[in-house]
Amino acid sequence: KQWYQRRVRGVKCDSLAKKSLEAAETGELDIFPLAHKDTWARWLSSIRDWCISRQLWWGHRIPAYLIQFKDQPISDSNVSDNWVVGATEEEARNEAVKKTGRQASDIILHQDPDVLDTWFSSALFPFSVMGWPDNTNDVKEYYPTSVIETGHDILFFWIARMVMMGIHLTGSLPFNKILLHAMVRDAHGRKMSKTLGNVIDPIDVIEGITLDGLKAKLLKGNLDPKEINRANEGLEEDFPDGIAECGTDAMRFALCAYTSQGRDINLDIKRVEGYRNFCNKIWNATKFILMKIGNDFVPAPQQNQPQIPHIGVGEKWILSCLSRAIAEYEEGFQTFDFSLATSACLRFWRDQLCDVYLELVKPILQDDTFSPEVKQAVKETLYTCLDIGLKLLHPFMPFLTEELYQRIPRRANDNIPTISLVRLPAAQPQWTSDKIEQDMKFVQEVVRGLRNLRGEYSVSPSKRPQALIEINSPELAQIVQEFSLAIRTLSLSGERAIASNWKEVKPG
Repeated sequence: KQWYQRRVRGVKCDSLAKKSLEAAETGELDIFPLAHKDTWARWLSSIRDWCISRQLWWGHRIPAYLIQFKDQPISDSNVSDNWVVGATEEEARNEAVKKTGRQASDIILHQDPDVLDTWFSSALFPFSVMGWPDNTNDVKEYYPTSVIETGHDILFFWIARMVMMGIHLTGSLPFNKILLHAMVRDAHGRKMSKTLGNVIDPIDVIEGITLDGLKAKLLKGNLDPKEINRANEGLEEDFPDGIAECGTDAMRFALCAYTSQGRDINLDIKRVEGYRNFCNKIWNATKFILMKIGNDFVPAPQQNQPQIPHIGVGEKWILSCLSRAIAEYEEGFQTFDFSLATSACLRFWRDQLCDVYLELVKPILQDDTFSPEVKQAVKETLYTCLDIGLKLLHPFMPFLTEELYQRIPRRANDNIPTISLVRLPAAQPQWTSDKIEQDMKFVQEVVRGLRNLRGEYSVSPSKRPQALIEINSPELAQIVQEFSLAIRTLSLSGERAIASNWKEVKPG
């Protein structure tokens, strides 16, 4: 006999579905990405009776009992009136007494050997683990929860049923946000299959593995010899040199960065290797900053820009970039767009801090002609970028950031023992300057032009030729003058690098 759920405590399934559908339509229940709201509506608007009976060895046994009277053959199991249900056998026996009018001692009960569908049992998970149906302290304190994260392929099988059960059995949604992750496929967009030999074990990406090691794994399964040959060909094509060791943080960062693809992630190991190199860049940048600020450096109590005296345009620019990165990072987490948050981290660390600002400050920290106050402003800025930058990265790269965070000095009254306990940085509007960022874009265009000229004329990196820049706009001339040190440093130009107008340049 198969058991179907048409009602829950007398309430029809379509009524439960209607309430779950209304929760999503009214915004009481949010689904991310938003495209999956259509799937939610399609399933719940055409719901059918649910077969909850499974012939398995494991699971919650169905609490249905077949009635038999003593000295009589067992009843026909296909007749519904011969069955009773109860949370316990005693409860079911009492129900059988009421139903048949016979004495309890005359009744023999046979519990159905089937078990409940896994999804039925799982639907009770959000509140049953808290001690429901008892009104325990855990139920009072932790139910309902806030967010559930799972794959989009079980949106109806599990998530919708949890919502229906939660609304009806507890009177509230089990959570108010649903975050659905994509399915991981190979670099060619194919579903991972042992037959194709394209299954990627995350451990192999984290620890690295040779091509021979990948082939040896195929022999541990139950693939047909013909399929093994086909799978080996796939491995040789995709991983001719095996898989390089990438580490946990690079793998984690890659999966979060991939979330912009939506329903599917085409996992390219080369991209994960690129994030491993990014990890190395963070390590080396931190090492450089700690070396430049010195062992005796004590950061100021606050990192607010107005409290850093003698701050230069380079420092104002990088702090503006940092503030903008924080704002994008916050938006990414609030909207569950993790690719936006990872992009903000990547752009700030790699493109702005490492490739530009660290190069800008080298001559300042190395040249004794700069005052101690100017050098201190640079050190404070470097530390601020490092401190906040590591905190931004921590959710994506927990191991690397924890290791580095333990090595940096702390501000006064900062006794938090681990980076995992610190609050995420908040955006600093007082740092943001659209003008400085726009000016820096122009400066970088100038630098690119000068470096291209160096390449065209094969100028040795050790040479520092004078750069002549024709400026016909007073505003642009002011920018060039203000960022003269940045232009000289980034373009590898000589000391007397800038002229506002060709007419100002003397012959020779």
